[in-house]
Amino acid sequence: MVTERGRFLRLEFAACALAATVVLTMLVLGIDALRFHRAALEQAWLSSTSIPVSALLGAECLVVVVAVASLIRQGARQRAFLAALPFESRSVLGVPVLVIASRRPHAFCVGWLRPRIVVSDGLIARLTESELRSVLAHECHHARRHDPLRRAVVKAMCDGLWFIPALRSTARTQAAISELAADAVAIRSAGVRPLAGAMVTFEKHGGSGAGPSAERVGQLVGEAPHRAVTAPALAVAGAVVVALGSALVYLLRPVPAELCLPLSTALGAPLAVLMLALACVPAGLLGRTAARNLDAR
Repeated sequence: MVTERGRFLRLEFAACALAATVVLTMLVLGIDALRFHRAALEQAWLSSTSIPVSALLGAECLVVVVAVASLIRQGARQRAFLAALPFESRSVLGVPVLVIASRRPHAFCVGWLRPRIVVSDGLIARLTESELRSVLAHECHHARRHDPLRRAVVKAMCDGLWFIPALRSTARTQAAISELAADAVAIRSAGVRPLAGAMVTFEKHGGSGAGPSAERVGQLVGEAPHRAVTAPALAVAGAVVVALGSALVYLLRPVPAELCLPLSTALGAPLAVLMLALACVPAGLLGRTAARNLDAR
């Protein structure tokens, strides 16, 4: 039987599998081309042999630049926010938090390497002890899993791969899954009613903490996913990711590799690119299922 934690890990992998597969695919192709076919590509840069590979290498450079720029922008924005945020370090129900002065209920987790929980004194005043305990359990889960960093990395990958339509909702789906996982921890800690009451308070008083979205309400009332993420689909997509990861490690070995992609032949280059593109299909179907799980609630 799949545990609750395992279910959310499966959903999160399903949501991010396509991005991971595409990134690994591009790394395998790029490293293979630069390490073993550089001379052939330089000699036939404008020939039909090298055009598909050259175009993909150019796309890889663009992906890296955009993704790194996204990470830098997100990091700078978060550091500026933390620097401008007036807070007081306190312990609330045994949990170390940063308390900000605001009449509105606020609760969120910030920080990549050292996540910190931020709550407002308005939240502390408006919630009952059980409701506050559920909110803190929710935010502690985000902190333990370094969710701010995970979300930033997923968003950076999706920003870098902006030209793939299937990835446009990946960051939102992954963020929604992380909220559901944190809600599950809060429910185990304090029960359904305190978490539901806290959600109503956030919604009623316009606080910054996640309100009662459709997928979160669905989990509170015990609704089952519309489409299950099946074990065979996960196994196929996972096997592709593992195979690509293994190929990447193989290509990065310091000794010359015995095998490489046939990128220096007129027939081999388009065929290699096509095969690597087909490797992304299982992850794409899996990600679509994960997104529909949330959209259908």
